[in-house]
Amino acid sequence: MRRSGLGIAMVIAAMTAACTSGSESPSAPPTGSASGTAAASVQGMTEYLDGEVQVREFRGVVEVRLGDEVLLSQGFDQADVNHEVPNEPGTRFRIASLTKQFTALSVLILQEQGKLEVSDLVCTHLPNCPAAWRAITVEHLLTHTAGLYDYVKISGDSQSYATAFGPKPSPAQLIQTFVNRPLEFPPGSKYEYSSSGYVLLGTLIERLSGTTYGEFLKEQILDPLDMSDTAYQPDEQTTDHDAVGYQDWTTLAPKAPDAVSFAGGGMVSTVTDLSRWNQFLLTGTPAIVKPDTLAQLLQPRVDAEARTRYGYGIYTRGTGDATVHGHPGGVPGFAAYNEIRSADNLSIVVLSNLDTADILSIARNLAAQATA
Repeated sequence: MRRSGLGIAMVIAAMTAACTSGSESPSAPPTGSASGTAAASVQGMTEYLDGEVQVREFRGVVEVRLGDEVLLSQGFDQADVNHEVPNEPGTRFRIASLTKQFTALSVLILQEQGKLEVSDLVCTHLPNCPAAWRAITVEHLLTHTAGLYDYVKISGDSQSYATAFGPKPSPAQLIQTFVNRPLEFPPGSKYEYSSSGYVLLGTLIERLSGTTYGEFLKEQILDPLDMSDTAYQPDEQTTDHDAVGYQDWTTLAPKAPDAVSFAGGGMVSTVTDLSRWNQFLLTGTPAIVKPDTLAQLLQPRVDAEARTRYGYGIYTRGTGDATVHGHPGGVPGFAAYNEIRSADNLSIVVLSNLDTADILSIARNLAAQATA
């Protein structure tokens, strides 16, 4: 959903800030199994992140893995400042647009099941489809090339999502916010990021599977991958393992109901679970889909921004051994990013409950240290 000023530029930022004095205490020793030369990388990553906390640029949790080795899995600062609850690897965060890769795989699972093809016209599967949508395919929705107005813009910079959409809009109500708007461009003619397409994809998943989006995720993806702390569950109350979102170091962010983000950004997860997801992307195990389906998920397809290409819910930059797959996300109070590098068998997950955190720069710094 909202990108929180993150942009899509995927460049390695020069991180030269040293640790400064302040009221925050250094983090606890890192967890993980790093040894030998990797220990120096872990120390460097920890000191860097402690420094980001000291200058109030990061709070959250990270997990860095090289193959089967967990280099770093650690929380920094607090999940709930008022109640002094620390961030930990088991802390659950809103993951915003990281949700899109799970939605995309769900669509491909339906394709494996023979219930749709990504080349299908969307109106084949949606009743009362407006005439303007008749040239839109499922793949256009997956790749942000449908030309749909991005309904997230309706909330504006100064309004909360709850004010703009209500506390728990249905997918049909979300669709009503953009169904009568003209297309921004002819389908397939350009790329322009729009979460509206993923609202339609979530609706397709529910119609063709005969179950809710959240239940489909759980049965087809999350349970098989042992991602027990990951869900789309807008009806469930928060738990004592959920992080509280902040718009700056001390100010609570306005509530962003999960139902507003739906299949474009409504999921919650932990770094541990997202690392399991990344290992699935890297290795194809457990084999919950065919190898060709996983390859289809990761294949870059359209030019996006800053020398990146977009596939199905995932950005790609570089080629050959330099290929990186990843995606940022943000809703008020939260910023998220996950990344894999097949050549290094590297997985990086950064989840923050500070929506001003520059998680792309943080991830780039961690990747550079992990592979040095």
